[in-house]
Amino acid sequence: MEDGQIIGTYAILRNDINSRQDLCPWLACLYVAEGHRGKGIGAKLLEHGLEVAAEKGYDNLYLTTDLENYYERYGWKNSGIVYGPDGGSIKLYEKSTAQ
Repeated sequence: MEDGQIIGTYAILRNDINSRQDLCPWLACLYVAEGHRGKGIGAKLLEHGLEVAAEKGYDNLYLTTDLENYYERYGWKNSGIVYGPDGGSIKLYEKSTAQ
């Protein structure tokens, strides 16, 4: 929050409606307001998500994305692809919560 406005957010979900229902939890909906991008806020939100997942006892956190070379910058590993309800595929990433 800044000046009463949300400038960044994310969610941690039990499932992300894809073919890998064996994986949990999922980081989703990462968003940084356009005027605040490039300031490291996304990196801080990713780190916070990992800390929260670790506090809850999870060894890994997962996400799906169509972005190129964003999550890799922060140490996320591309682990393959998953399929959504419509049959479309999207990249799967994971990262250990151990810091």
